[in-house]
Amino acid sequence: MSTDTLVPILIYLTGETRTNDVVLVDENVSSFEEFAACLYQSLRPKIPEYYLESGERSITQAFVTWQPSDIFPQETEIVEGNVRAVLRLLAARRGVDTVRVWLNEID
Repeated sequence: MSTDTLVPILIYLTGETRTNDVVLVDENVSSFEEFAACLYQSLRPKIPEYYLESGERSITQAFVTWQPSDIFPQETEIVEGNVRAVLRLLAARRGVDTVRVWLNEID
């Protein structure tokens, strides 16, 4: 992983917690699954234990909350088809935006 392609991302876990972190993600990740795994690995030590009582979790959804702008929407879901493009845009905007993530539900 080249440091030239690392994008700083402010991520936070939605829900009843204020869990957040700043992570470096390679903008050339090949899939949403790889992107989500990278974010989860960084957040995992900070996730409250009550989220993990039923077992290990994973990130199932991620959204970018864009800082206010006349040309950007307020929010964009990150999905398989746009993960690389969103990461490149996040890199160009130099860390002013936030990525919100959801953990999967465990029955």
